[in-house]
Amino acid sequence: MKVNSYDIDNETTVAVVGLWHLGSVTAACMANAGYKIIAYDPDLAVIENLKNGIPPIFEPGLEELVNTCIKSGKLKFTNRKEELKDADIIWVTFDTPVDDDDKADVEFVTEQVMSIFSCFKTDATVLISSQLPVGSTKLLQTRYQNQFPKSNVRFAYSPENLRLGKAINVFTHPDRIVIGVDVEATKLKLAKLLLPFTSNIEWMSIPSAEMTKHALNAFLATSVVFINELASLCEQVGADASEVERGLKSESRIGKTAYLKPGNAFAGGTLARDVSFLIQIGKQQHLPTELFSAVIESNNVHRSWAQRRLSDVLGPLSGKTIAILGLTYKPGTDTLRRSAAIETCRVLQQQGVNVVAYDPVVKTLPDKLKTIISLQETVQDAIQNADAAVIATEWPEFKTLTTDDFIGKLKQPLLFDANGFLAKNINQNMCYFTVGRGV
Repeated sequence: MKVNSYDIDNETTVAVVGLWHLGSVTAACMANAGYKIIAYDPDLAVIENLKNGIPPIFEPGLEELVNTCIKSGKLKFTNRKEELKDADIIWVTFDTPVDDDDKADVEFVTEQVMSIFSCFKTDATVLISSQLPVGSTKLLQTRYQNQFPKSNVRFAYSPENLRLGKAINVFTHPDRIVIGVDVEATKLKLAKLLLPFTSNIEWMSIPSAEMTKHALNAFLATSVVFINELASLCEQVGADASEVERGLKSESRIGKTAYLKPGNAFAGGTLARDVSFLIQIGKQQHLPTELFSAVIESNNVHRSWAQRRLSDVLGPLSGKTIAILGLTYKPGTDTLRRSAAIETCRVLQQQGVNVVAYDPVVKTLPDKLKTIISLQETVQDAIQNADAAVIATEWPEFKTLTTDDFIGKLKQPLLFDANGFLAKNINQNMCYFTVGRGV
C-alpha cells in the first residue's frame, strides 16, 4: 500500500492532532505517503501505546502500518504541544465525543484546538476534519485571529469520510475529497498535500463543506430509516423487502448503490450525530426540522426489531436463553461503544433473558457488561441449548455457518438475522427471520 509515485515535498511537516480512530489512520497513511508526521495527543497513555506501535482502536492493517512508519522515521508521536511549532499544516482529527443521546461534546474539540493556538507557525494552514457543527471553523478562526491578529494562519475544513473496518483503504483511495477554503493559496497548498491520494477534490466554501458532512450523513440515515420502516410493513403483508430493494435500485433516479438495504437500524455515532446537528441548527434558527426529528424517532423504534420478533415467536422471553453472535459496533473493529448488539443484549437481559454471546475479537468484557452477557469462547458454545440465535455483528467468519451448524445445538431451529447475512446458507429446516421478510 506504499504510496511513492508522487513528488512529496520532504520539507513539509504535517501535524496530526487528536489520535483516536480518525487521527491514527490519518497520521499513519500520511507518513506512509512520505510526509514527515508529528502526531499529537494530550493523552500520555495513548501516546505511549502508539510509540510502542499499539493504536488506541483496532482497525485492520493499522497496527502494521503504524509500526512500519515508526521504523521509517516518518512518524513521531508526542503529547508535548510545543513540538507542533514547526508544522506547516495542522490537521485536526479529534474524534468528537458523543453521549448516549447522540449529543456531541463540541466544546471538547474546540477547547483542544484552542489549547494549541500558541504553537501555530504564523503561515500554517489548519485543516479541520473533526465532526463539528457548521460554523465551528469560522468560530475557531475568529478566536485565533483575535489572539494573534498579525498571524497569517488560515483555516480550512474537510469532512472525514472513514468507515470502521475499511478506514485505510477509504483514506488512500477516496471517491473524492470535499474541502472548504476561503483563499486560493490554501487551496493550492492542500491540493498538493493530497495529490498522493487523489486530485478529485470538490472545492467549496467552508460553511458548505461543513454542511455537506451533515447532509451526507443525514441522507444516509434517512435512507436507512425509509427502507426499514417500509420493510416492517412488508413483514405484515407478505411482501419481500429485498425484492422491493431490487425494484428501487433498478430505478435510474435512485441507483444500485443507494443506502436502501433493509436490515438493522443505524447504531448512532456518526450518522445520528450529524442528524442531531441539523436538528440543533433548526432550533437555533427557529426553523422546524420535522423530517430529521422523525428519522431519529423511527430509527429508535427499529432498534427493537430483534426483541420484537423474538417475542412474536417465543412469547414471553423471561427465562429463555438467547445466543448473540457478534458484539462489536461493526465487523473489523473491537469497539463496543454504541454497538447495536450490546444494546440488544441489555434490553433482552432486562426482560429476564439469559444472554450468551460470542465475538471473534472480544476476549473479555468490561465489568459493567459481565453481569449482562455470558461470553463464550466459540460459536458452538454460545448456541448450545439456546432457544434462538441472533446474528448481531456480521463477522466474515460467520459466513461459513450453515443450517447444519445450528440444528441439534439450538433447542429450536430459530435464527434471527436482520440483514439476511446468512440467507444463502440457510435451508428450509430453519425458521429464519430477516427484516422485511416473513419466515
